[in-house]
Amino acid sequence: MSEQKNTAEMLVIGGGVIGTSIAYHAAKAGIDVVLVEKNQFGAATTSQTARAFRTYFPRKPHDSEMATRSLAEYKQFSETMGVDLGLENLGLLTILTSPQQVAELEADLADHREAGAAVEMVTAAQAVELNPWLDPDTIEAAVWNPATYRIKPEAIVQGYVEGARRHGARLFSNVAVTGLDSDSGVVSTTAGDFTAQSIVIAAGPLSGDVAKLAGLDLPVWGQFAELLHSDAIRTDRDVHNLPFTFHPVSGLKTMGMGKAFLVGLERISKQDGLRDIWYQAAVDELPKWYPELEGVKLYSAWTGSLDVTPTKSAIIGKGTGKHERVLFAAGFTGHGLAQAPLAGQIIRDLYLGHNPNVDLTPYSLGLNLARLEAF
Repeated sequence: MSEQKNTAEMLVIGGGVIGTSIAYHAAKAGIDVVLVEKNQFGAATTSQTARAFRTYFPRKPHDSEMATRSLAEYKQFSETMGVDLGLENLGLLTILTSPQQVAELEADLADHREAGAAVEMVTAAQAVELNPWLDPDTIEAAVWNPATYRIKPEAIVQGYVEGARRHGARLFSNVAVTGLDSDSGVVSTTAGDFTAQSIVIAAGPLSGDVAKLAGLDLPVWGQFAELLHSDAIRTDRDVHNLPFTFHPVSGLKTMGMGKAFLVGLERISKQDGLRDIWYQAAVDELPKWYPELEGVKLYSAWTGSLDVTPTKSAIIGKGTGKHERVLFAAGFTGHGLAQAPLAGQIIRDLYLGHNPNVDLTPYSLGLNLARLEAF
């Protein structure tokens, strides 16, 4: 490679939805960007999702703000990127099963509304109107968030990759990082060495390992994740257009997929070997909320890894001291699709020394390191 091709102002490690968003927003701002991805763009965690985008995260108004502000960019994607994201409104129904849960989530709805999320508490009867498959006897109330959508993750990545290249970014797939010197800004890869003023770690579940190459402790790890699907349900009732439905205590989440149900279990652990336990938990939980699905078999739709953190929110920021040229945006815990646009804007602003107009306290490295001790 020529000297010009081996240097950049910003080198982004990771070609999923977060990394490509960063590359696009930085290149659009006039920053000379190189991005390297060890596989194909968007082939890892970005493709391993329920293909849904939500703007409400219980007890996390900061994540609701990230998603709500990101949605504005997605709604303009066809116009700005020339790519159709296939946005299809579903809505999110967060079901609550005790007076205590209702009181706790109702108490912070004002914070979510201030963050821009459209949320309202609905009765059990109203919840069943929204999702008629639910059992009203098991529900105390629910939070309704209409701004939840089906979305095409591969289209998002395609749009960002093409947009970044239009603005002069150089993006390389099938290039793995083998070394990282944050003092000199040299990143060693299977395609040779690159030198950059700033290095951005956005490598999903591998972000912690990449950071270790530079001697930086970034508490992000890959956790096994699986989505399940049911048999096709023999019914004349609508399944496909049911709202994304979530029970935050058990972690059970469902959405329609044709005549079948897509089922997941949103749980976080550093322990290995939990697949069979979590699968059985999903099998046991499903008929509690969907009595008509008693005995329905569940099959693996896909397995993969999520990039998770002690706070269950992303780590977004800039290193200090000998790591001051390192920026990071990782650990989105399965919600990268919902937060990628704003994450890209934040990293761009941090590089330029601008105020990102986002409170980054909940996403700080220090908070996650402190929380790790008690995790």
